[in-house]
Amino acid sequence: MKGNTVNILVLGKEGVGKTALVVRFLTGRFLTEYAQCDEMAYERSIALDDKQVSLKVIDVGGKNIDKKSGSKESLQKIDGAVVVYSITDRQSFDVAESVVDWLRKERSSCIPIVLLGNKSDLDHARAVSNQKSEDIEWRNTGYMLSECSASSDSEGVTKIFHMLVRKILEKRDTHIKAQRKLSLSHAPLGSPKLIRAHLRRRFSVFTRERTSTM
Repeated sequence: MKGNTVNILVLGKEGVGKTALVVRFLTGRFLTEYAQCDEMAYERSIALDDKQVSLKVIDVGGKNIDKKSGSKESLQKIDGAVVVYSITDRQSFDVAESVVDWLRKERSSCIPIVLLGNKSDLDHARAVSNQKSEDIEWRNTGYMLSECSASSDSEGVTKIFHMLVRKILEKRDTHIKAQRKLSLSHAPLGSPKLIRAHLRRRFSVFTRERTSTM
C-alpha cells in the first residue's frame, strides 16, 4: 500500500451489524435493511488530521465467515481489520475471537485489529460482558477492544474507525522510516551522501591541522 490509501477488512457472524457499522461510518446514515451479498467493497476519501485518506472497506458477508477473506495473497493487501460481534449474542463473540486469532496467524506481518461489540444500545439484553477499554495500548494485545451502536452512536462509530486508520498510518510511517534508515546504512561507498560526509570529515581534519601549526 502506498501513500494514504488504506484497505480495511470487516468480518463477523451474520446479523451482528457489520454493514450497518460500515454505512454509518461512511455516510452517517443508519439503515435497517440491506441486500444480502457475499462481499461488498466501499471506496471513500475522508479528511483525517489534515490529511486526505483514501479508504477501501471490504465487508464480508456473515454467511461466508468460514471463508474469511479469501486467499492468503489477498489478505496480505489488507492494512487493518474490524471484527464485529453483537453484545446480545455470545456465540458471535466466540466467533469474533476465533477470527482475530485466524487473522493474526495468517498474516505474514501483524495488522491493527479492532474487536468491536455492536448494539451497545441494547444493554438490557447483553449476553457478553462489557469488553470496552478506552485508549487500550495496542502493543499489549495486538488489537483494540471497544463497543458502540450503529443505530444510535454515529460519533462513536466514526471515532473507532478513525482510531484504526490512525494506527494503520502510524504503523506504515514507522515502517517507512525504518526502511529508509536501513537503506542509508547499506548505501554504497560511492553514493553522493557518503562522499559528502567523507569530504566534510577530511576538511575538518585539514582545518584542525592548519590551526594547530599556526
